[in-house]
Amino acid sequence: MKIEVGSSVVYNGEEYQVVWIYGNGNVEIVKDGQHRKIELVQKGDLTQIRL
Repeated sequence: MKIEVGSSVVYNGEEYQVVWIYGNGNVEIVKDGQHRKIELVQKGDLTQIRL
């Protein structure tokens, strides 16, 4: 699984979009439709659904 910026992913059962990937394995994700609140999670906690 290759997660890239722009990928749609699932985190805690909800769909997010990847906006930034750090070299240490952390990923910034946002949920569309809300106030673009950015969450910082571990790459291994995500499931990619489409690029």
